[in-house]
Amino acid sequence: LIKEEQQDRVNDLVLEEYAQQLDTQMHQRKRATLETIRAELQNAYEELRHNFGHLSSDQVFTQLTGETRESLQEGMIVPVSVKRTFGDNIEVKLDCGITGTVAEAEYPEDVYREQREARSVWTLHQTVRGKIKFLNRKALEAELTFREVEMRKPFKRHLLDHDLEEWDDELEARDKKEARKAVDPASGRAQRVIKHPLFRPFNGAQAVEFLGPLARGDCVIRPSSKGPDHLAVTWKVHEGVFQHIDVLELDKENEFSVGRTLRIGGGGAGKGWTYSDLDELIVLHVRAMARKVEEMMGDERYQAGSRQQTEQWLTTYTEANPRRSMYAFCLNPKYPGYFSLCFKAGQNAPLANWSVKVIPNAFELKGNKYPDMRALKNGFKVVFQNMGPGAGGAGVNVARR
Repeated sequence: LIKEEQQDRVNDLVLEEYAQQLDTQMHQRKRATLETIRAELQNAYEELRHNFGHLSSDQVFTQLTGETRESLQEGMIVPVSVKRTFGDNIEVKLDCGITGTVAEAEYPEDVYREQREARSVWTLHQTVRGKIKFLNRKALEAELTFREVEMRKPFKRHLLDHDLEEWDDELEARDKKEARKAVDPASGRAQRVIKHPLFRPFNGAQAVEFLGPLARGDCVIRPSSKGPDHLAVTWKVHEGVFQHIDVLELDKENEFSVGRTLRIGGGGAGKGWTYSDLDELIVLHVRAMARKVEEMMGDERYQAGSRQQTEQWLTTYTEANPRRSMYAFCLNPKYPGYFSLCFKAGQNAPLANWSVKVIPNAFELKGNKYPDMRALKNGFKVVFQNMGPGAGGAGVNVARR
């Protein structure tokens, strides 16, 4: 009670008139000082500084770059400057100072298809357009793409149509709808959802329909019908030809997480391929096989027609050249990822064909692996000649090229 009476006396002081007298008589402006003294008398030892608080990652990001979540988002197309070029990626810099990376798989389709070196396409300090795929605000890093397919997709900005303190009924309805769709009607269990730009909740037929208009080598990651420890990757081999790859997940934290080890193919020693994450699998397995398909279809011995058309071409050739043999490659659409090596050892020899399997960075024929088309063709000739008369090659000259 005494303290309240003392505060009332302080409040009764007419500081404005006293400050005017000091200004008039002594030419000293003390109004602010007097107010400070009154505040100190009313609340002695009051802490006037603001409470210390750590800045959030968004606040640090804005202070360092001048950008906000609204001005710089994933999906935006931004100008970038080329800083350095490497064998499998490009390092770029955004105008706001963020360092960006463009992986080899995200080069423009023609550059990636022709396997052109980055330094022959882009020069240092060259300004190009790129689309942000992933933005790490805490590390001030970004992943971008130069692919035309991605660049043509329009940017969709998420705008709120309600106040921040109001409940979003529309979003709730959409979430409930997605939750119902995410339940497998056959088993009643929740379907897997993986945070990856290539993941789609498709079955095999839906994946094929989705990839139909896209380019060779494009792929989707989708749930597998084999169980929660499997994933499926569907990729486009050629027009109308799609390969479904079964991926076994090992060392999983839980039923819905992605395994730390991803295995494709047989489990025996030296068999199959093992990867540490989905990005590595896409680049080193799917993209690598797509490059081998491109190499095969660009070879002079490749025939664009069906197997029957290729065999007819071989028959016509050997009739015109009775003492020569001939071989050619054609796509095997019944077995995606395989080509048929068709050959005819002379005019009177029967038509024959062997399967050539496309694997990452190589071709496989009769259990032997060959790194490129030249080695594959030479390997075929060696195997063919070692088979002796039974192959119908006695006294017949094998085509040199």
